[in-house]
Formats: sequence, C-alpha cells, structure tokens
Amino acid sequence: MADAKLALVFVSAAYDDAEIGARAARAALDSDVPIIGGTAGGAVHANAVVAKRGASVLLVGGDDVEVACAIAPAKTPSLIEAVPAAEEIARAADAASRRGFAHYACLVFGPGVFVDGEALVAAARKGAGARAQLAGGLTGDDLTLDRPRIFAGDELRNDRVAFAGLFSKKPLGVAAKHGFKPVGPERVVTRADGVLLLELDGRPALDVWIEDARAAGATIPDDPAAIALYLASHYELGFVPGGDDVPGSERAAGARELVARAPLAVRPDGAIQMSASVAERTACQVVSATNADMMAAAERAAIMAAKRAGGEIAGAFLFPCSGRLVALGADLQREHGRVQATLGGVPTAGACVFGEIVRAARESDAFFNTTLGVVAFPR
Repeated sequence: MADAKLALVFVSAAYDDAEIGARAARAALDSDVPIIGGTAGGAVHANAVVAKRGASVLLVGGDDVEVACAIAPAKTPSLIEAVPAAEEIARAADAASRRGFAHYACLVFGPGVFVDGEALVAAARKGAGARAQLAGGLTGDDLTLDRPRIFAGDELRNDRVAFAGLFSKKPLGVAAKHGFKPVGPERVVTRADGVLLLELDGRPALDVWIEDARAAGATIPDDPAAIALYLASHYELGFVPGGDDVPGSERAAGARELVARAPLAVRPDGAIQMSASVAERTACQVVSATNADMMAAAERAAIMAAKRAGGEIAGAFLFPCSGRLVALGADLQREHGRVQATLGGVPTAGACVFGEIVRAARESDAFFNTTLGVVAFPR
C-alpha cells in the first residue's frame, strides 16, 4: 500500500525475536510509516484466519485520512502523565478539521496487566477530548500474564502507552458487543482498591463470585491458579452501563449490554486482580454466554460499526478479548468468518487483547472485557 499512513502490527509474545516485529514490518513495507500495536493476547488473525502464533499487519491509508501519533510514559496508577500525549492528538485533530478532515477517532493501546484499563480510558478522554471516538485495548501475551507490551516506535515496551489519531473526511464506525447475559443475582461492590476487587455484599468477593457461578452451572477448576482464567472466559462480572446517549433505534436493538469485567489473577489473600478498576457501591451480576450468543453478538457489532461508517466500508480492525479465544476455541475463527461476511467480505485483521477500548460518539462506557471490538473504515 504505497499511501499507507499507519500500520497496526501485532506479534505473538512467545517469539524470541518479537522485539523486531516493528522493524520487520517496516522493512517489508519499505516505508517509515508509523506503527502502533504490540504483543497479541493469545492469537492474531487476518481475513478470518486465526493463528495462535504469528503476526498480523493492517494498513490504513488513502487521501481522505490523516494520522498523528504520540507515545507517553506509564508510571503511575492514574496514568495522568499520559494526558499531554493525548492532548497532542486533540490539537492535531483540530488542525486537521480546518483542512477538511472533520471526523476524529483515537486509537489507544497500553500493556495489559501493567496498566489499569479504566485509567487509560480516563487519560485518553481527558486529553483527546469529548468529540474523539476511541478504539484499541490492552495488549496481551500467551496468557502467561507477564509479557504484554506495546510498540513505542520500533521498541516493545511495558512502560508506555500509545495514541494514534485518525482524522478523516468520513466517519469511522466503532462498536463492541459480547453476548453475555446475567445468570446470577445482583450484587454490590462493598470493598475495592483500584484494580483489586475485595468484597461483594460484605463478603469475600471470590467466595460470592464462585457461589453465583456454580449456581449458574459452572464447574470451578480445582487448581486455584486456573480459576481466574476460567471465570474470565465463562463467568465474568457484568456492571450496569453508564448513561449513553445512543440513538433510539440502537437502544431498541439491544445496544446496552452489561459492561463485562474480567479477573486477571487471584492473589494468595483472596483479592481478585481485575483488568480495570471497579468502584465501590456499583451493582454487578455474574454473566455468561453460549457460543451461539457470542457469535450473534459479534455480528451485531459488525452491523453497528458498518452503519456508523456510512454503510460502505473498505476494511475493518477486529480486536476480540482473549477471553473469547478461550471460550470459543475453534469457533473464534468461525466468528471472524461470520463477521467478515457481515461486513461484505472486506479485508479484516487484528489480534486478541486483554481488554477492549471502544467508545463511539455519545457513548459513556469505553472499557470492556470478553467483547469483540470492531473499527470499520469507510470506503
């Protein structure tokens, strides 16, 4: 693609030479195109082919899009130090708008496990501004939870976050769906500390979560180390979404799912490390889904993203949660095939991630788990 403006590159963390992923992509493209992305959360994919080990590259370009990129340090839990980089993107968006590129989306990536997904979203929203659509996520690894990194220039880093502003003459379509439905009673977060979930309804959170999951049919693994991955893939917590101002037609079509949250690990003291911080006094329920539910939701996300992009699209970036990889297994490839068909057979590529960032215009919530995120690029 001679006029490429941005390359989204994802590589398997298991490769000994994963560090050279950006340089290899740049050499293959024979271009100094900016690169954003990082290590994949268990799988990469392109055009409905899913590989647990590999690399994927998606190029964005054309005369009707401009791009600006910024990298920020990730030093504190709040990620307040990342706001100035997002502000750079907002200033570039304002300048691009004066040149006729009126639509604005910001891709956001941070290293999973090492950053709080909600903090990253807050930094992006504060800096990039209210008119920015958001898409991206927390990069992953091969479910070892110790090697997620992002591309910062040509380096893979776990102490940086990345932003890429896409300024276009037509709107990008972004959407996310998971298909999980409540299967347990409503609970209230009574104690939490950042990303650590400690109590539900005044009791140890893990005890309550397992109790509700078992009542819904779960078979909890005997190995304590496997419990978090099992819950993250099959019985997550769903939180009531914020007050989105979505169009009535989308609301009627079931646009408002519970916001799914996944556990990353259970600590020896029973505290549950979540993918993002949760607030005390918020209501939640255990949620679950069949493979059919998940694949139907993926198609709805594709339809919504395409509609938001104007109906005719040139390609799409797909970023499913790694939890979908575990839950769906071989059906993840079927899901991507159905999504690609729903999008009219256009090229698709991306990778699994440890948390999905998706915020369309007028939406409130922006960080999810067990969700398929879709960015549809207009033709």
